[in-house]
Amino acid sequence: MEGPSEIPIESQPDQALIQRCQAGDMKAAEEIFHRYHGPVHNLVARMVRNGPETEDLVQDVFLKAFKGMTGFKGASSFRTWIYQIATNTCLNHLAKAERRYAHDSLEAPLGTDYDQTLGDRLPDPGPVPEEAAVTAEIYRRIGEAVDRLPADFRAVLVLRDFQDLSYEEVARALDLNLGTVKSRLARARRQVQKWVEDLFSDEPQFHE
Repeated sequence: MEGPSEIPIESQPDQALIQRCQAGDMKAAEEIFHRYHGPVHNLVARMVRNGPETEDLVQDVFLKAFKGMTGFKGASSFRTWIYQIATNTCLNHLAKAERRYAHDSLEAPLGTDYDQTLGDRLPDPGPVPEEAAVTAEIYRRIGEAVDRLPADFRAVLVLRDFQDLSYEEVARALDLNLGTVKSRLARARRQVQKWVEDLFSDEPQFHE
């Protein structure tokens, strides 16, 4: 039976790589970076609207992760842990930048349809010859709508619907209780639905 050191590094599980990284193994650190760079980049890009600072923030996330690696005890998955670092890094960046984007109120109660995905809420464009082009346009406009969400609501939506974390993982990553995660997610999905519908209308309307 092969030991961890005999298994190709790209095939080793996260926990084995983390243990090696904690022991100062640079190859293990490089593999972790390679394995998680894409997902972390996607998360950061969604959170900061794909701004020019995206890659700098991604690098900052990994610097924080590697500096804090010795303190990682495995209470959550490594994915949840690094997403927590990435989300906090983005929220801090947005707060410092004091960016002000117009957005609707998300505080009105919206029911308990927590398991409905963002795609379930989109208007059906119907059968059209240019189906692929229409689909691409819908997803472009979803992205525009998600970009307009307040940062704390955007974080919940991105982690759940784009990064595919479970509700429990989102709660751990954002240090929120499960009820708050579900409530914010429902509000964020409903608001994105409204904005996407507005974007497809002749004159976009803002829902106060």
